[in-house]
Amino acid sequence: MELHQLEYVRTVARHQNFTRAAEEISVSQSSLSQQINKLENELGVRLFDRTTRKVKLTPAGVDFVRHANNIFQEIEDAKRTIQEYLSIERGHITLGAFPVIGHFQLTTLIADFQKTFPGVKLSFQEAECEELAVMLAASKIDLAFLSEIAAPMVEFYNLLMDEIVVVVNSFHPLAVQQSVTLAELRDESFIIPAPTAGIYKNFLEACNENGFNPKIIYHCSQIETNVGLVQENIGVGVLSSQVAGHYRDKISILRIVPPVIRKISLAVQKSPSHSPAVNVFIKFALQWVASR
Repeated sequence: MELHQLEYVRTVARHQNFTRAAEEISVSQSSLSQQINKLENELGVRLFDRTTRKVKLTPAGVDFVRHANNIFQEIEDAKRTIQEYLSIERGHITLGAFPVIGHFQLTTLIADFQKTFPGVKLSFQEAECEELAVMLAASKIDLAFLSEIAAPMVEFYNLLMDEIVVVVNSFHPLAVQQSVTLAELRDESFIIPAPTAGIYKNFLEACNENGFNPKIIYHCSQIETNVGLVQENIGVGVLSSQVAGHYRDKISILRIVPPVIRKISLAVQKSPSHSPAVNVFIKFALQWVASR
């Protein structure tokens, strides 16, 4: 079975006529007939019922053409994929990120992408998650790493899952516990990132679902400041588990039960098409995370 034979079958099926099919693909009618006869002999089944008036696919022929169409579609998809890789040599991506992506190894992902595709120019914008979603919707950036939030104009590709934890001074009454419920935190004073941060929105939603609004005394996106205030027993900090783990020797970390999960995602503006460089970055990021 050869590829040109599949194309011959598809063309005859489309025209239901050998003469018109031969004209379209620029071969003689006798050569076209010979090739299809050869294929039918190889398969051991007739693909066409032939009469003096018309040519009609047999049931086996209908199934064969469906598979042939799929094969040619796969070939086109493969060509398009390779063309994407070839065309990104002069590509440019403006990449947004929330402030602590290094704690999630996403800086390593970026570095590995740059090593693999050195022709792609990367530029960066750092902002909180809500701000990044607005920039994506306005086409000010191409892609963003962020904590997934409600954003109707944005499409998300989940990369990993994270937990929100609370952190306390080692002399805080809760420090003797390994976990805590949100109900136990109802009366605490919180140090939490800005309202535009994904972790703020995730935590606030979880508290609201448990029937209270958290008492926030300080909005702080700088991790060192957050941890420092917790050490001074100013309040209870709210952090990502991945971030909090780096300060285990300075503060006590309490898991929230049931856990408050947040999704760390690669986000892109909802659009029927993106630049080849953006498409390749998305594929690379998903493959990179899957291989870890």
